Amino acid sequence: MISWQSEIIIITFISRIPLLLATFLIACTSPDNRHLEQALQLAGDNRGELEKVLTHYADAPEKLAVARFLIMNMPGHTGVDSSCVENMRPVYGKHAAISEKHLWQRSSEWYKEIDSLWKNESPKIQSRLTPSRQDVRTVRAELLIREIDRSFKAWKENAYTQNDSFEDFCRYVLPYRFAEGTYFDDARDIFYRRHASIFKDNTMDFREVTDSLHRMYSDLMHNNWAAASMSIYNAASFEQVKRGSCDDKAWYNCLMMSALGMGVAIDFVPEWGNRAGGHSWNSLVVGGETYPFEPFWDDDRWKYKKIYNNECFDLLWGKFRLPKVYRRTFEHHFSGPLGNDVVSREDIPPLFKNPFMEDVSSQYFQTTDVKITITEPIPENTRYCYLCVFGAKEWQPVQWGKIEWNKKVTFKEMGRDIVYLPMFYQHGVLTPAASAFILNQDGNCEELECKEEKMPVTVRNYTAYLYPYEIAEAKETLVEAYLTGCNDLNALAADTLYMMTDSMDTWENEINLPVSQKYRYIQLISPKDSLALCEISFYEQNKEDKPIQGVKVSADITPLGNGEELNMVTDSRSATGFRGRFNNPEDGKNTLWFDLGAPKSISRISYIPYTKNYLPKDIDIELWYWNNQWIKGGSLKGDYNFMTFENIPQGTIYRVKVKGTNDRIFAYKNGIIRWY
Repeated sequence: MISWQSEIIIITFISRIPLLLATFLIACTSPDNRHLEQALQLAGDNRGELEKVLTHYADAPEKLAVARFLIMNMPGHTGVDSSCVENMRPVYGKHAAISEKHLWQRSSEWYKEIDSLWKNESPKIQSRLTPSRQDVRTVRAELLIREIDRSFKAWKENAYTQNDSFEDFCRYVLPYRFAEGTYFDDARDIFYRRHASIFKDNTMDFREVTDSLHRMYSDLMHNNWAAASMSIYNAASFEQVKRGSCDDKAWYNCLMMSALGMGVAIDFVPEWGNRAGGHSWNSLVVGGETYPFEPFWDDDRWKYKKIYNNECFDLLWGKFRLPKVYRRTFEHHFSGPLGNDVVSREDIPPLFKNPFMEDVSSQYFQTTDVKITITEPIPENTRYCYLCVFGAKEWQPVQWGKIEWNKKVTFKEMGRDIVYLPMFYQHGVLTPAASAFILNQDGNCEELECKEEKMPVTVRNYTAYLYPYEIAEAKETLVEAYLTGCNDLNALAADTLYMMTDSMDTWENEINLPVSQKYRYIQLISPKDSLALCEISFYEQNKEDKPIQGVKVSADITPLGNGEELNMVTDSRSATGFRGRFNNPEDGKNTLWFDLGAPKSISRISYIPYTKNYLPKDIDIELWYWNNQWIKGGSLKGDYNFMTFENIPQGTIYRVKVKGTNDRIFAYKNGIIRWY
């Protein structure tokens, strides 16, 4: 009988190894001994090299323990030999020469030349590259002993981590490999020789010391997706080309920081909950706590605990919502479908075929265990359900849950303020298992049900994603504006209710007011000579499901946008809006007056800054809605303006499809778009 760990290691990672290698019985006395013996069996002709390491440390208990840790977790890890680096060396040289010609600026011309270089060289290179090799079959005793000795030395010299747990040392300082398919060379020795003393004095905050170190490597920058598929096999090559992906820089940082005795890891979000794609970054692990930071040099590198908490937003890049955060590990983590030997490998999404990761979501944000009941027929031999978020034009699995006998499924530690869809995965195909739902900020699930009732849906964009300069433009005229309340427009004084700062979101902002006074008139007073706003809504105390209707707005202002009217800022449609220039801006009090019709107790005000229309002219703009599949609800010709689709079912989620774009899903209630 084969243990499930051994079967997975053999079948999933060690292709073409005879199954007889794993048919030994459990002869050892502990799981660790058993796993060590399995690794030694899988080493084949390299077993003697690994046993040399164990013999070398026979009289050093701590180092023997870490040697065992490395060897028992080697199966599944892969690398390349020096020939791959040599074959790529001419390409790296040409890459660097192009960058030097452009003075290392990442201009559009640089991008074109780098992309063209890789397009021409890639076919020739691929034919010469050798396949990845299993570490357990190729890593020699000399290399492992060198890595272990230097890791111990650096750890004991590090004033910030020397008292951290032995387990954290094994997991975050010791590993020689932080990325698969790279070349195992002397990079960590080189980093140690360069910076051996930098963490010996703990009088400074370790983050300041880390920044002082990484500032030396600030010329290593993101590649802006030029030659994005070009592999960088070792640290020296990265230092030569100076351009790479987030994964490349995170791996490089791990080599450097671990070489200096700092606990370090790569954390990643497999798919954002409100935008397409994912991201990888670094985390320092000090005193058992996680300190995430941007892998590339940045003036605000330590902000991830804030902007990735699923509550806040970034002033430059807007709102990020994370369904899960996983950590890349050196040790195996067999769980869920990967740890179940009756589940076919082809029925596991690629993300969950990786045993070298663990869930660290709760270290970033408040999580919820989501429990659902499957409503769709369960395919034969299906034992797991997958919770998905909407990625680039399709649903992407981010968590698994085991299907219980009563069709219940629990998805552990999910991020909030995100739309999810439970799905089955068979032979690479995802199918719905139950209704989509919103996991709200309070941790409650709001089921999305396509209703028979119809409504008009007004849109002006296909995505919530904006570049930093667009975000800055959206809120420019509102920064330093303030809201006041009064009951007599002729009165000399009014109560100040709220002052707007640059800390505002592009798509939704809530102002909660203490209810101490009733107001008929609300004034928005701006120090700027112009104003741009999509929507502002006022909510009464105990009547917060819908905003006050019939609000009248007036101002001494001239429209700047074709077809835009001032009353569009209170028409209960977030996709309409108004831009205007005040006619008498010299008095410094440029005002919009809102008449609520009668004095009312206002408990909440919401507002949405003005965003440009992104619906191209004369292109088919399609609105789709979700009813267990995407259904086309209508098609109109774009005209760079907002547009309204009639007779669209209520209660579900929607998307605006424009050919050649990555659209986002949104909910639509009371005329207001809420992007997900």
